[in-house]
Amino acid sequence: MRTLARWHRRLATFVVAWLVLLAISGLLINHASGWGLDRKPLAAGLQRTLYGIEPEGAPFCESAPATGDGCADIFSALPIDSGMLLLSEYSLFLLDANGLLLEKFPVAQTGLPTLEAGLERNGALYLRGGDAIVRTGPDLLEFRLLTDSEVAALDDENWQGRVAVVTAVTWERFLLDLHAARFLGSWAVWFNDVAAALILVLAASGAWLGRLKRKANGR
Repeated sequence: MRTLARWHRRLATFVVAWLVLLAISGLLINHASGWGLDRKPLAAGLQRTLYGIEPEGAPFCESAPATGDGCADIFSALPIDSGMLLLSEYSLFLLDANGLLLEKFPVAQTGLPTLEAGLERNGALYLRGGDAIVRTGPDLLEFRLLTDSEVAALDDENWQGRVAVVTAVTWERFLLDLHAARFLGSWAVWFNDVAAALILVLAASGAWLGRLKRKANGR
């Protein structure tokens, strides 16, 4: 009985750890839509390490690491007097001449809901979101909404736009892969089969231990 109990505990340590991981990932998957995990992209470092995908904003991440994981969404950079302005869908990153982050502020502060493209012309910066375009100076203090005629005059300019990333990996996709142990490749099926078999062994050995204990108490 002592030998059986010892092996029962060893198997239980492995199985319980795996079941806890399944429970946590399953809970997150169950609420993925409500918590936005099916839309939020995986952190740039995890995309690169686990999936071998280089995020669209990787060059900006390397040149300006102070922007953090948010730099993975950056699609363009506009030169300004003090350094550079990095553009992403929901955020703007102001860098100095050495590439250090001076300020990060939301696109909503410009009067646009999202940012789709940017343009630098004659020292002025133009930001476009949907059908609207705002103009600002290199100090980024005031954002003026352009009139229809002013917008039409910028149609032929070389806008630096955002391109949809079709290979983006979401947190939900990562959790599903983790839940199914797909990171083990061809061994994933065998791993899950072994884990299931061990659960059955634990159930059988636990029942056996209970039976042996009752007999021992009876004696």
